[in-house]
Amino acid sequence: MKKFKFTALLAVLTFSIIITGCGGKTTQQKTDGTNQTSNDVSAVDTASAVTGDWLIIREMSDPEKLNPIVSNDASASEICSYIYEALLSQDKVTYELVPSLAGLPEISPDNLSYTFTLNKNAKFSDGKPLTAADVVFTLKTIKNPFVDDAALRNYFDMVDRVEMVDNDPTKVKFFLTKPNWRGIYTLATFQIIPKHVLDPGNVTDKFSWEDLKDIKSAQKNPEMQKFADFINSQEVSREAKYLVGSGPYMFEKWDTGAGVTLVKNPNYWGGGTITPSYPTKIIFKTIQDNSAALVSAKNKEVDAMAVIKPSDFYKDLENADQFNLVKARPFEPAYTYLAWNQLNPLFQDKKVRLALSHLVDRKTIIDKVMFGDGVPIQSHVFYKNTKLLNSDLPEIQFDPEKAKKLLEEAGWKDSDGDGVLDKMIDGKKKDFKFTFLSNTNPVRKQILLVIVDALKKVGIVAEVQELEWSVYLDKTKKHEFEATYSAWTSPTTPPDPYQIWHSSQSEGEGSNYISFKNKTSDSLIEAYRNEMDESKRIAMMKEWQKLIYDEQPYTFLWSPRARYIYDKRFKNARWYNIQPSPTYSEWWVPSGTQKYTQNKNN
Repeated sequence: MKKFKFTALLAVLTFSIIITGCGGKTTQQKTDGTNQTSNDVSAVDTASAVTGDWLIIREMSDPEKLNPIVSNDASASEICSYIYEALLSQDKVTYELVPSLAGLPEISPDNLSYTFTLNKNAKFSDGKPLTAADVVFTLKTIKNPFVDDAALRNYFDMVDRVEMVDNDPTKVKFFLTKPNWRGIYTLATFQIIPKHVLDPGNVTDKFSWEDLKDIKSAQKNPEMQKFADFINSQEVSREAKYLVGSGPYMFEKWDTGAGVTLVKNPNYWGGGTITPSYPTKIIFKTIQDNSAALVSAKNKEVDAMAVIKPSDFYKDLENADQFNLVKARPFEPAYTYLAWNQLNPLFQDKKVRLALSHLVDRKTIIDKVMFGDGVPIQSHVFYKNTKLLNSDLPEIQFDPEKAKKLLEEAGWKDSDGDGVLDKMIDGKKKDFKFTFLSNTNPVRKQILLVIVDALKKVGIVAEVQELEWSVYLDKTKKHEFEATYSAWTSPTTPPDPYQIWHSSQSEGEGSNYISFKNKTSDSLIEAYRNEMDESKRIAMMKEWQKLIYDEQPYTFLWSPRARYIYDKRFKNARWYNIQPSPTYSEWWVPSGTQKYTQNKNN
């Protein structure tokens, strides 16, 4: 067996978005109000740190679910990161994988098996030890094809099984069906859930790995569907008795429409060495209205928040110090886009999709709406990833005349003179009219209205419908939309386009919710996944980006810069070049300035 060497591998494989190594800059503001511009994350400030106080964070909406297996929205992922842990964690500065629930694995010479040794002190917040049985149980839950985790499960297709080693509850061994260069990230980073809480009757012990192979095999065991129904239920994703993890915080309550409260795990096995946990409570407070959220921050009812509207950040909060607030502008790798549902006949012609892309004035929107906080992009790959980015893709310019020509070539004309383009589809005249679905986000609405106006000038009628976040997610997952404005975070582990772009992920509630299906794209993604030679992978990724550029299933918009404010009483407020940028459990407040104490907790 060989001990895995992470530093060397990461130099070759990591998704090159380490901003400090790519020339990007993070602008922060010290607590004395002076601007600090640096390529590096600020220094650790915990020499005199004390525990105590609460940290109240504004969220725009409730999370979807808080079971880490079935939740896929950013809010839920952030909250779950404080409750649950994985075998390894990722250093937020170097992006290297480091020990957490387990030490670094031993890998067989043929790269087909990975053996992890669990920390003998690891335990869940209820005091029960975290063992190999929990790792096996979690993987069986992920691979159950009836569980609503399509976005997660696709990464485990290469995993054949996991077993306890020599009846030792601290050792687990994963077996792959074939060598895979992403294997370590898949095996090391999924969050472990407790078997004794979610399967006290040991039902999953009766699920063979053959049963878990695919939907056809699973249908032979009716207990698998029954167990999946339980895991998929709202009850398992909301009630404290089920939301038990091994992390530094414990779930306390979820008040619908008001927020989620976490309390410090007093028996956290990792102490301060794995993850610091200074606040006694972390409260994710739901405030849908942005103006109300801003007032809450100024009135000290909220301690930290992302500022959604650039105008609020640059104008209303121009002198944030008068409210005892500090501003920060970290670069969080992500990208925004317009998504065209391929099931809708309006968007099935790539000439039409290219025309729509030519009707988006990115530069003006970035300058006027985003206050310059965005970089135009042409690809799914993060624009600072110079190794994998296909930089030969020309920027799609705002060009209404070219758009008109493309639309005419695709058969769209105003045949009846009513000012709206139309076309005969399946023997019926179809007007070019559709609705953009959006969550309740004022900036997204403002951007969409600018785009709607440009579309109108060439004869396309578009409207904007806003929905509450959970409803919006449900609609998009079920493909019940025509077009939408959305965003993806860019990973700090090696990228894998399979989840979002492979045809198989358009089924059920997979992340390919626009139903983009292209055989050449699928072949390139599969070949990229299986290729162990890095130079060949790079070539495949660049070829794939060119294909997506030509097809335009998304209109890629820009990579945005994040905007935060936080209360000045907090120390060690570090901003990482990841998504989400802050790790709130690291923040602390000096004893003399703590707002919420044992004697004053309201």
